[in-house]
Amino acid sequence: MTPHLTACGVVCPGGFGAEALTREWPVTMTHDAAGLHKYATCLVDRQAPELKRWEQEPRMRRASPITYYMLEAAHQALEAAPWTDRRRTGIVATFFLGCLVYTIRFYRQITAEGRRFASPVLFPETVFNSPVSHVVSVLGLGGPVYSQVGDKSCWANALRTAECWLARGSADQVLVLGAEEFEAHQLDAFKVAGLLRSKACLVGEGAGAILLARNGCSEGASLANVADGYSFGSRENAVLAASECLAQFPLTCPVLSTATGWMRRIATKASSGREVLGRPCATECEAATATCAWDTIIGTRLLGNRPEIVIPYWGLSQQCAAARWIDAPAQTYVAGWARELVTTPEAEGSTLER
Repeated sequence: MTPHLTACGVVCPGGFGAEALTREWPVTMTHDAAGLHKYATCLVDRQAPELKRWEQEPRMRRASPITYYMLEAAHQALEAAPWTDRRRTGIVATFFLGCLVYTIRFYRQITAEGRRFASPVLFPETVFNSPVSHVVSVLGLGGPVYSQVGDKSCWANALRTAECWLARGSADQVLVLGAEEFEAHQLDAFKVAGLLRSKACLVGEGAGAILLARNGCSEGASLANVADGYSFGSRENAVLAASECLAQFPLTCPVLSTATGWMRRIATKASSGREVLGRPCATECEAATATCAWDTIIGTRLLGNRPEIVIPYWGLSQQCAAARWIDAPAQTYVAGWARELVTTPEAEGSTLER
């Protein structure tokens, strides 16, 4: 069973929808939490009507911005696949820093007013699972639900989880989401971790969603295999980990350029001897797992001109991972309880499944 990429959704600093990934994104110079330094950031327009409309949902009244990003991205993907049975749709969400805005606000209350007076209303929104819970409830999803926390490489782990659910029949479709929100303390953390040493590294936020299905394909991409678990404890070790990761794929398979910050040097060494494809987007920013989702959407849309592509998900602190995506036959997924897979004439040697 090969998971097919059926639809996608995007919330990014450039706007909404996959086409926003190719636009020039606005860059804002933003102060860190101490107000001492400014850093280049790419931020989502939180007042956009695509996000504000979700305020009408009762559950969303106190939700963190990351929840709005995830909800809109997931909604786009599901709207693009109207035949989807939401009762049989699961969701795997990936986070690096997660619900920063409410977490910082809650702990600020603790330090300023004492733990007895910290708002119990805010606390539930600081938990990594809270955005996923809101998305599942608002969109009426009935499949399995899971959250994964880690650096960018946890996106590859999420792909594995989705693949497992589809193979076991736990779900007919799985939404895989990556999302991050911005808060000024994020700049402090990135600075301490050495992630802002490169001026080319822009801190960003947003969300991306891909809908993987057991049957059907409209994006023209299928997940062939995933390589993950190539961990490293230092930047020197990262070169070996990255090389071992890419060695799991044929040398003839082109690799999408996805590295940011200090990982660019590592990726260049690991990709030596391979064809490296530039990302066809105007602005690059570091939004952790959201960036992984965007890279997946960008990379799979390059298929058609080539039969396969490797999309690396370079972790900045834990491990290297990558996935090979292949060009899939043109197919149409038909709604109905039988969930028939009808193959178009362009796909040779096709069969009809019931």
